[in-house]
Amino acid sequence: MDKPPRCRRPRSLTLRLLLAALALAAGPAPAQPEPARIWRVCITDLAVPPYLNNDPQRLGVAERILLDAGREAGLGVMFLRYPVRRCAAMLDGEGVDAMLASPVARNQAKAMQFPQSRGGAVDAARRLARVNLVWVRRADATLNWDGTALTGVSPGKPPLVGTRAVMNSVIEPLRTRGFEVDDTAISTRQLLMKVAARRVDLAVGMQEEVEFALSEVGVKSLVVLPRAFSSSDYYAAVRPHLAPELQDKVEAWWTAIGRLRESPEYRVR
Repeated sequence: MDKPPRCRRPRSLTLRLLLAALALAAGPAPAQPEPARIWRVCITDLAVPPYLNNDPQRLGVAERILLDAGREAGLGVMFLRYPVRRCAAMLDGEGVDAMLASPVARNQAKAMQFPQSRGGAVDAARRLARVNLVWVRRADATLNWDGTALTGVSPGKPPLVGTRAVMNSVIEPLRTRGFEVDDTAISTRQLLMKVAARRVDLAVGMQEEVEFALSEVGVKSLVVLPRAFSSSDYYAAVRPHLAPELQDKVEAWWTAIGRLRESPEYRVR
């Protein structure tokens, strides 16, 4: 009697069974890392060396800190370079997630988040940078700053102090002290030219920004006064109303910013 033909499994079925057995033996596949969330950070379109270079191919210290801290926190930082006033409007409208700002009263009155300490105050340990705000005057002027007040002021003629537009970290303290302020200059270069042209009596700006602009303008008639007006801390200010899991990432970002700022490769001085 002839034997019935032996049934053979198709090769494709055998291969699928073999692959399934191997998968079971290997256990569950390792979880893939969660992709970083795109985090839109608006920074000024001005050069403020060494913090901001306004050059995507040659990042400044602050830009590098923001990027590297973002990687640690799971935030894929993307820079948008616009005038400060536009950055603020975009943050208000949630068109960006963060911008650079100082925690003066005007900014804190807006819906800007700054890192907070356990006591509820702004946490200076998690700042991005601390900058000196310096005076600039004409070399032939008699005005000077003794650390608390201007000297050499003509009686009955209060000096007009110039600043760059939307620099609330400068404008607010000056007005609080009773100074008349001209904040119409759109750049530090333009501000310095206004001092040289006697359209304002003297100016206040960030030390590094002023020094960089002076080197570009090449105006010999201007001098930086030896005593700074004050210092100001700048932070990565964040839009409000974040989901809890995103708020956790932001807290980690701020913490990483503070730690990296003190590392030798990021330290300015």
